This record gives sequence, C-alpha cells and structure tokens, in this order.
Amino acid sequence: MATQKEVIDGASLETQLFLGRRLRKLRTEISGVLNINPFLMCAIKDFHQIKDQESLAQFMLIWHLGGGHATSLGKMIDERLLPNVFGTTRLDTTCRHQEPYNQPPFDDIDHVAHRQNGDYLLSLKASAWTIQYGQAMGLYRNFKELGDLGLQRKGIVVGVFYGHKGLLTDKYRIVKGENVRRQDTLSILPYVEVKAGAMFWSWLNDDQIETQEWLLEGILKGVEQFSSHNEDMAAIVGGAASQLIKELQVKYDLPSDGSINWSLLLHTINDDKGEEIGAEAIDAVDIVDEELHSSICQLTTIPLPSPD
Repeated sequence: MATQKEVIDGASLETQLFLGRRLRKLRTEISGVLNINPFLMCAIKDFHQIKDQESLAQFMLIWHLGGGHATSLGKMIDERLLPNVFGTTRLDTTCRHQEPYNQPPFDDIDHVAHRQNGDYLLSLKASAWTIQYGQAMGLYRNFKELGDLGLQRKGIVVGVFYGHKGLLTDKYRIVKGENVRRQDTLSILPYVEVKAGAMFWSWLNDDQIETQEWLLEGILKGVEQFSSHNEDMAAIVGGAASQLIKELQVKYDLPSDGSINWSLLLHTINDDKGEEIGAEAIDAVDIVDEELHSSICQLTTIPLPSPD
C-alpha cells in the first residue's frame, strides 16, 4: 500500500512534469501540430461566434489544448502515476514480448496490480463513456479467453479513474458478460469487476479509502509548486492566441487584416497548397528536474510478476 506521503509527493511530482509538458507545447510553434477543418469551422462559426482570425485562434487553441490535456493526463496516470506511485507493473512493449503477456487476450490489459491479497489484471479506462459497443465486446472476448486459459490471476478489474459506477454506460456491463437483452449470447464472467472513481483508487491502494483525497492533495501541491517555478506561465498562456494568429497567417496565407475568407481558406488547406503546409508532429520529451526528484521519496521498481 502506498502511504499518504508517497501518494501526495508522487502525485505532486507527476503533476509538475505533466504541466511542464503542456507548457512546452505553448512554447513551441502551436500551428505545427494543429490543422483547421474548414468544413467544421465554417459550419459552427456562428455557434461559437467565430468572426475573424482572433476568435478562430481562441477557439482552436482551447479545443486543441483541451483534447491534448485530457490525453496527456491519461498517459500520465497510465504510464507514470500507477507504476511509480502505486507499484503496478505496466505491460509496456518489453513486457508484451514475454510469456504470458505476448498472447493476444492480454491486448486489453494495461497493468498488473499487486494487492496484498494477490495480483490482479487491470484494464484502465478514463471515464463513463470511454468504450463503445464494439470495444466492450472485444474486452469481453479477451477477458473470457484469459479465464478459459486460467490466466486471470486473482481477477480482472476494469478501472475507471473518474466518475461514479452508477453513472457508467451499460457497455461496462457487457465487459463482465452481462447483456439484459441478449444474455443468451454471453457468459457471466465472475472474475471480472468494474470499479470507478473513489472505489477504483481505494481498491488500487489496498482499500485505503482516503486515496483519492491524497491524490487530489498531491495534484494541488504540484500545481502550486509548478506555478512558483514558472513565473512566465501567465504571460505565455495569455499570449498564446496572438502567437497562434501570426502562425496561422503564415501557414494558411491568411490576410494580415485579421479577416477570414472561408473559400480561400478551404482551397489553401485542401488543394495543392496543402502539400506545402504539411508539418511533422512535435515529439514531447519528458524533462525531469533533478531538484524535484531530490524532494520526494525514492520509488522502487516492481519486478515483472511471474505467470504463476
């Protein structure tokens, strides 16, 4: 079980690194990884009061960054927080080349969670609406095969890291083999559980009910520390829209008066000019501040569990 201090300090560190990655995006050329959908923007221009380049840039910035924030936070929880703070074994590329994790039914398993009563397979999801019917059926088939092969360990948990179990879409019942309309096509999988929100974080930390509160405290601590070490953040965020306007003017040959000609924008994006515009995505690189590492507890690496 991770202690209160380990959760708070670990979450603080990972939050600071997460915010650093997000801020670096604003320090780079934003337009290089941002493309305008001319059909969509034209369709919703009145809905969101997109009247000129400034309002377009403001909308695109919020939209682009918002999706990126959610994706980046999910990666942070999956790739760093769970293994570094809660001691799970993440089934990364190296693990998936080893037995038994190289077998297809493990494709939907993200971690092995090491609880005091044994090891569990964990499939991590973000929210109540993360999976659709086809994905739910795929999870069910893989979970069933793991059970048929006797590889389910103490059980399989589908963990939803925010939200309440009572508000989950019914697709989360399908992953357990429950389908009230077509039960004859599925078999109940008694070793599969779905845990969401507070229940998930408590379960992950050997039923310590305060875990999500510790996690939030660590995130807030990380936000405060990051802000105090990045005094230029407000200026960078505040000037991002103006910088994006300049980049879009260059990228899409937009007029310098700030107006938008939707027809010209369409041709600039979709015709031959598009081949000249193409930009390679900017790879995010994790930069770890050594001073931050020295301020938190040393986190141990959990060895790859045996299949027995």
